[in-house]
Amino acid sequence: MLTKRQLITVILITIAGLAAAYLWHIPLIIGFAAGFISLTALSRRQGTAWPVLFRYMREGAKHTIEVIWILIMVGLMIPVWTLSGTIPYLIEQGLQWIAPAFMTTLTFWFSALFSMLLGTSTGTLSAVGIPMMGVAAIAGVPLPLMAGALVSGAFVGDRTSPFSSTHRLVADSTGTTVGRQYPALVPTTLLGLATATFIFVLCDIGGGWSVPAEALRMEAFRSSFTFSPWLIAPAAALVVAIVLRWKTRYAFMLASVTAIIIGSWLQGTEPSAWVNGMLFGYENAALPSLHTKGVLPVIELVLLIALAGAFNGILESTRSLEPYMAAFIGENTSMPGATSRVGLYGLALALVSCTQTLPIMMAGRGVLPLWSERFPKEQLSRVVADTALVFAAIIPWNMLAVLCGTILNVPVHSYAPYAAFLWSIPLWTLLVSCLNQRRSHTIRRSSSLSS
Repeated sequence: MLTKRQLITVILITIAGLAAAYLWHIPLIIGFAAGFISLTALSRRQGTAWPVLFRYMREGAKHTIEVIWILIMVGLMIPVWTLSGTIPYLIEQGLQWIAPAFMTTLTFWFSALFSMLLGTSTGTLSAVGIPMMGVAAIAGVPLPLMAGALVSGAFVGDRTSPFSSTHRLVADSTGTTVGRQYPALVPTTLLGLATATFIFVLCDIGGGWSVPAEALRMEAFRSSFTFSPWLIAPAAALVVAIVLRWKTRYAFMLASVTAIIIGSWLQGTEPSAWVNGMLFGYENAALPSLHTKGVLPVIELVLLIALAGAFNGILESTRSLEPYMAAFIGENTSMPGATSRVGLYGLALALVSCTQTLPIMMAGRGVLPLWSERFPKEQLSRVVADTALVFAAIIPWNMLAVLCGTILNVPVHSYAPYAAFLWSIPLWTLLVSCLNQRRSHTIRRSSSLSS
């Protein structure tokens, strides 16, 4: 286990390395490697043998396999959907059904409702986000704004849906049940939805979006693709597979295979074009709004995620963070004070670990013994869901945020300021804690007076 000074050193080196890599546009894995090397070296100095460290790394990396598969499948699926004509067709349908004047507001709510059904942010962004980004490009909506609306909506379900694995993880990590956790999330959920809706309505009113008449005719798309209702099949296959609770990677795989079958039939796409698109992406000088990346550009992100998993494996197995949590929270902290400190702890973990899972687990399990002595466990669930869970989507080097940015083809730092639901929820949870603290004081005062 690392000493406090060693742990602070690792945290500072990791954050500095990642931030420098992001700002200087060098591979993130290079910046993260500095923190990984410092953690490994200091763990060795504390007496952890190399075979033990390698075992910790291997176990940690195993936890990232599903994310790596999703990232690879997204890199394959997006160009396949484009080549098949599915994305152009869905863009046309979106232009017909979405009112341009309130495009970001409607998109936010569509994404939120869809994510509540699917319980997954990546599935929602793939099924809804990809075509809506094309609609936004035609309607003149800034792509970072549209991406912010989509990610905001996607995380409504990721955080709140009873079908979400992340929602269940929060309950497990805080020692409560989904049934008891859900009512505790309602106040901040409603406040977050209201805030995001208000902000997106203002953006829509100020933006004055409209779709040119020539764009509605979709002549450029129709000259390159044969449109048919059958092109909905890949998106429908993805949705059905997720609703049936298939593993996300298998759902993406089914959607890709369906698109290849439909595209080969309708568009007459040759096998070599499929392979080239999956590897390098789709490019067409006449249709710049459809340009996508293939699977090769995501290899660097795959390596980063695997390295982040190994890093987390060492931290979790050596239990280096747990002893300092109780001291950080403090024994006499009020609920607002404890809320702010748990939130900061979740933020620090999200900054360092590059994952969503570890901050949720550590912020929940590490705080639970001390929290449960003074406050209800379901209130800890609310705080963790409103901080550690959502921070992962707006930190540029967090693997979940990178995955969101990859699906939407918008950098994390560009969409983060517009992800109103994500950055408003931590503020609202602090307010709710203040109100709960005041309510508990009032109840205790009434009880003492009546006695």
